Amino acid sequence: MTASLRIEPVDVRRAAPETYAAINAFMNEIRAERLPDDPPLPLDEETQRLRTIPPFIDIFFWTVVDEAGIVAYASTTIFRTPDNPHLVDFTIAVRRSRRRRGIGTRLLEHVAEATAREGRSLLVTDSRSTVPDAEGFLRRIGAQVGLEGHTNQLDLRDLDRSLLARWQAAARGRAAGFELLAWEGDYPEEHVEAFARVVEAMNSAPRGALRVQDFHVTPDHLREWSRAARERGQERWTIVARERSTGRFAGFTEVYWHPNRPEILSQEGTGVLPEFQNRGLGRWLKAAMLAKVLRERPQVTKVRTGNADMNAPMLKINRELGFRPYISQRVWQVELPQVQAYLDSVRDTKLAALPGR
Repeated sequence: MTASLRIEPVDVRRAAPETYAAINAFMNEIRAERLPDDPPLPLDEETQRLRTIPPFIDIFFWTVVDEAGIVAYASTTIFRTPDNPHLVDFTIAVRRSRRRRGIGTRLLEHVAEATAREGRSLLVTDSRSTVPDAEGFLRRIGAQVGLEGHTNQLDLRDLDRSLLARWQAAARGRAAGFELLAWEGDYPEEHVEAFARVVEAMNSAPRGALRVQDFHVTPDHLREWSRAARERGQERWTIVARERSTGRFAGFTEVYWHPNRPEILSQEGTGVLPEFQNRGLGRWLKAAMLAKVLRERPQVTKVRTGNADMNAPMLKINRELGFRPYISQRVWQVELPQVQAYLDSVRDTKLAALPGR
């Protein structure tokens, strides 16, 4: 660390225009490394991404700057919900040319201080195969891999479209007592409570060795996420499977699309509640969504989704559709005392004084 560098806290919901511009320039540099096939994010989208963070989420954010601009940042994300009160998500990113100079460690001090101040004990982050430097840093601070997975990608030009028709036909036999509802944009208010209950299906996804518990979604959370997506310019499509006799939602799937990246579609959550599994609903939902995309979003050529490597049921469906590994990912966890012990061990030798504490 040199005296020309300084750490600055940033209120990302209310930053000045020039601060958003600096963050956008740096984030695009980091994104180009993490997602080398993707275009940069426009400034207006970046600005809205930060301004529209839902109110039940707090983000502590720091930048490291010199005369030329931002060279690193760190963030600590706190969910103000009853679930997982021991947990924080954190991110540290340093410009490739400035790594291994103590900047990440210096930012880690701020992350640890915020974690302790919030009374939390477990720090969680992730790494990607496109940025191998991250794993070395995480191992040095004592973090361990809790879950391994991949971003899997489907090239729609290679999709067997007849498979979608076969899956939908099979489901109409196996799941004759169900129907599909499709929504675009905000969740219909008359269904938002029922949808919050079906999202609980995501808690059955594998967590590996991660020391986290179930997450519970409320109707207000859904409304806030919808508002944020709308204000960011994202378009969300949702398809729900509903049992006709009871009106219960049994499963769902969602995708997100942004006109700034018209060829890329993000496949987000897909889940079926345990009591409704083994009836072909998962395949029906996925097939119906892809058929809708093919009809109404012809500009989309790539569909991406994240899967844990141990999530065999979902991987089976995705492999049959033609999804292939694109970027490998690891989710890491480390207890706060381990981070503090690491910082104590290097403080005298590696942590130079830096304005902005």
